[in-house]
Amino acid sequence: MKKRLWGGMLIGILLLGLAGCDKIPGGDGKPTGPVDRTEYMDKAVVTIDGTEVNYREAMLYLQAAKREYESAYGEEIWQYVLAEDGSTLGEWVKNRTFEQMIYVKIVCAQAKRLGIELDSEEKNRVAERTEEYMGKAEYSTLALYGIARKDVERVYTDTALAQKIYDSVTLNVDTDISDTEAAQKHIQSLMLKNYHEDELGNRSALTVQELIATLDRFDALYAEAQTTKDFYSLAYANTDDKQYLDMMVGEGDLPEEFAAAYGLSAGEAMQLRTDNGYYIFYCVSEYDEDATIAKKEELIALRQEEEFKKLYEQWRGEAVIETNEAIWEVIGLDLNGES
Repeated sequence: MKKRLWGGMLIGILLLGLAGCDKIPGGDGKPTGPVDRTEYMDKAVVTIDGTEVNYREAMLYLQAAKREYESAYGEEIWQYVLAEDGSTLGEWVKNRTFEQMIYVKIVCAQAKRLGIELDSEEKNRVAERTEEYMGKAEYSTLALYGIARKDVERVYTDTALAQKIYDSVTLNVDTDISDTEAAQKHIQSLMLKNYHEDELGNRSALTVQELIATLDRFDALYAEAQTTKDFYSLAYANTDDKQYLDMMVGEGDLPEEFAAAYGLSAGEAMQLRTDNGYYIFYCVSEYDEDATIAKKEELIALRQEEEFKKLYEQWRGEAVIETNEAIWEVIGLDLNGES
């Protein structure tokens, strides 16, 4: 399994089309009005070892990121404050995207030394994606940012090449993961609260009568868990917390207070009474083959990512990076949702 780079994900996002515009920040750091983009459409936002990322290309990356986050969290997220210093999600995404642009260029710069290039089939895919994007994008949007076909093709080419380089240099990473290391058990559980909880998450103790009733119900459910052939339905109908309702876990994955549940054999149930509630755990399977295969792939991907990270940190440390602060500062994500 190969770890997919952010650039690979960008290809899908770009096909959704661009949206929004950039704003000039006022004295308080907030957007105040539209930018006259024509004066710097051809200027570099950042230069990495002599390779430029111009304004048009930067806007493709930024607007792709904007679409990604808005599709997941809505259009009102950009002023969400992340830290005590007042920095917003919009600023964080912008900085993250800046690093992603640098990443793609630095990785692509290794292509010649590594002897890696896109083959004819890969170039055809880039051309197809470029055509698809240009066919879906509105002319007014392209004109707004000065985006031409060559800009879109460059982004698709770079992201495809960066992914190919990643795949190539991580190809020989050790993929020998033992079944013991990756083994996944299929465990289900139900939980009864031993407290009251309000809408804000504040807890208060049960009365003595309520506690006795909860324990009686818990004992009855545990007795039923010993004989039921469908623990999941029993748990789903009665649990107060679905967080651990159905899960695949490896050794050491469960919180310490639940660690004993990993020792269950298939068909066995056990109860755990904790300060945070009363739990019944049930082992569906001691070894889930599909989940174990997926876990192996995840562990291999992590090894590949760690190996590549070492290389990238070396490449980045050797790169000369020059930022055009004047342009980068006025580029935004259209935080107010205006056009």
